[in-house]
Amino acid sequence: MTNAPMQGIKVLEVANWVAAPSCAMMLADMGAEVIKVEAPGGDALRGILEYPPIPNVPGNLTFELDNRGKKSVTIDFTKPGASAVVHKLVSQVDIFITNLTDERAKKYLLSFEDLKKVKSDIVYSVISGYGTIGPESFRRGFDFTSFWAHSGIQALLGEPGSPPPPNRGSQGDHISAMNLLAATLAALRLRDISGNPQRAEVTLQRTGMWTIAGDVQRTIFSKTQPARHTRKKPKNPIFNSYETKDGKWIMFAMAQTDRYWPRFCDMLQKSEWKEEYDTIEKLIDNTSKLTEEITDIFYKRDFHIWEKLLDEFDMTWAPVVELIDLINSEQLDAIGAFTDIIHPELGIFKTLTVPFHIRNSDIKPQGPAPKAGQNTFEVLGEYGFDSNEVSDLAAHGLFG
Repeated sequence: MTNAPMQGIKVLEVANWVAAPSCAMMLADMGAEVIKVEAPGGDALRGILEYPPIPNVPGNLTFELDNRGKKSVTIDFTKPGASAVVHKLVSQVDIFITNLTDERAKKYLLSFEDLKKVKSDIVYSVISGYGTIGPESFRRGFDFTSFWAHSGIQALLGEPGSPPPPNRGSQGDHISAMNLLAATLAALRLRDISGNPQRAEVTLQRTGMWTIAGDVQRTIFSKTQPARHTRKKPKNPIFNSYETKDGKWIMFAMAQTDRYWPRFCDMLQKSEWKEEYDTIEKLIDNTSKLTEEITDIFYKRDFHIWEKLLDEFDMTWAPVVELIDLINSEQLDAIGAFTDIIHPELGIFKTLTVPFHIRNSDIKPQGPAPKAGQNTFEVLGEYGFDSNEVSDLAAHGLFG
């Protein structure tokens, strides 16, 4: 790595599932050395098999994605001396990342107050469902619950009168991981300026709220619940989705109706609409009627015809794309959204790169996810444990 942004930075991760490990993975892609501490049975996500099963995939692909490029050390925290081993590792790293609840962190002597005594300039990054203080801090947090349901997002989605829809697996976790990455890097910068230990904290709930910050801010002022969007009666008929003859969908996002509406009418060969609905107020008042007519028009032609027309008339639009098409996107290939990784069991496979790019930097996966405990003895040796000490710890079952 000749120009990796985080080269020389060492990270210790004591976490499982997705959000915190995903943050640590991005640091690894940027060149940091990341040591993942797991229970002897491994991160809980390792045991969640793909469903429906994918042929020749023995484990969990989300785990493989979010733990690539790390070294794995297994430690049984129920054994005496476990916390002391972690403390010795902490004393030599820059960043500690965890999703331990405050209660468990204190139990294992891994709270911020504990670790800043071990490393006087540690950057301590923690993610939870609701925070480590407050009346709901005891609640267990997952993206389906804390990020999606308890942030207000889920109640806003779906057609009016329909049940609130669930999110996709780890959708909120991956956004929250980006938030934790930003907080961690800011805390690292403060550490470098001040020389003092820093504690960064992110919650799934607040991250979810931030993704709908416009709705939250309006609710603070209006004191009313925002209405759900309805396809049949949108506020703006050209800020809506429409189906084509071949069953594909198109999404429009044209808020500036004075700019787009005349061209849209020309594209549909409905020039009379330009005068009939020449103000935003008229569009709003007639949105149901217009949406129905636009729906009928778009349903008469296949997607590939509309695609050409929409670009020709300079509309702001996008296809409602299916993932099977997205993974073969020439545009995404052009900007480096995918790369290949070599795995000892899965062979060479295509994977996502981190969702940002820094020109002339060396940011890429540094290898596959490790087996649980794969690097235990190697890491302990590198971090100053002599062979007799390691043998004694192993004999006492500290590594499982």
